[in-house]
Amino acid sequence: MRFNQLKLLLEHFVSCREAMMALYRRLELNSDAERVRMLLAYLQHQEKENAAHLQDFISQAKPDLLDTWTDIRVEQDLLDYMAKLSKPADISSDDVSNLALELSEQSLSLLRLAKDELTMLGARQFLANLIEHQEKRQQQMVHATHRLDDI
Repeated sequence: MRFNQLKLLLEHFVSCREAMMALYRRLELNSDAERVRMLLAYLQHQEKENAAHLQDFISQAKPDLLDTWTDIRVEQDLLDYMAKLSKPADISSDDVSNLALELSEQSLSLLRLAKDELTMLGARQFLANLIEHQEKRQQQMVHATHRLDDI
């Protein structure tokens, strides 16, 4: 396995969130339905905030924590998948919600794997806090998409 520092793993996670934002923008421009465009605009805003929060989280971390080595390989598969993904113009809001949840889960799985593999207690706690925050944001996104359906 190729070894990476925790900082690289976190930067990859930020890149995934930025790629989600770009994907939602592309889908919004292609969508026929106003409700779907509203949902995609909301998701873009959420991912922009997510990326900014993650950057702040990383910048506030202790340098020795970010320098922690992991044996987790950073794969580009998710980034490549999002770059190539296209959906029809008549995509439904349910399909968008399911896609957003799927992509969020895939990006979080890398952090969960890293947390489970790390032996340094401080690094594990750092990732646990980050994962908890991201999961709360994910729950908020799910609730917001359900509220949009109620409109």
